[in-house]
Amino acid sequence: MSKLDLRQLPVFEPDPALWSRIAQAHLRRRRWRQYGMAAAATVLIGVGAALLPRPSTGPEAPRWAEAQHESQVLEAEWRRLADGGRPTAVGLTRLRSIDGALQAAYDRGADADEIAPLWQQRNAALRDLIVRFQDASANDAALVTRI
Repeated sequence: MSKLDLRQLPVFEPDPALWSRIAQAHLRRRRWRQYGMAAAATVLIGVGAALLPRPSTGPEAPRWAEAQHESQVLEAEWRRLADGGRPTAVGLTRLRSIDGALQAAYDRGADADEIAPLWQQRNAALRDLIVRFQDASANDAALVTRI
């Protein structure tokens, strides 16, 4: 068996511009990938922004939120006044009926056009309960002072 003599192999002499062409091709591929990634990211951001839910800016939303807050304030006032007192059954029945309608509207996913008037009705019912309780308290006080 003879040994392989590597010195006898032909010498390869590459073109002097070969390494610069390889570097340029590599740089071009890298740039295309960067541009492609940037384009893909831009498209994804655009699609993501389009899919995000937009906050409702309709005129009903603030009125509905204000009516709900007003209802909470009125209910707290009524409970403070009625603490230990006896509320009128008629007023409570009306309030419970409105509360049921509100809950049904929320369960159906009703829009602000339906919900806002229900909150206004609830506020009116609470105001009525407060006035009735204040009138009853005033009458009780008048009776006490006569004795």
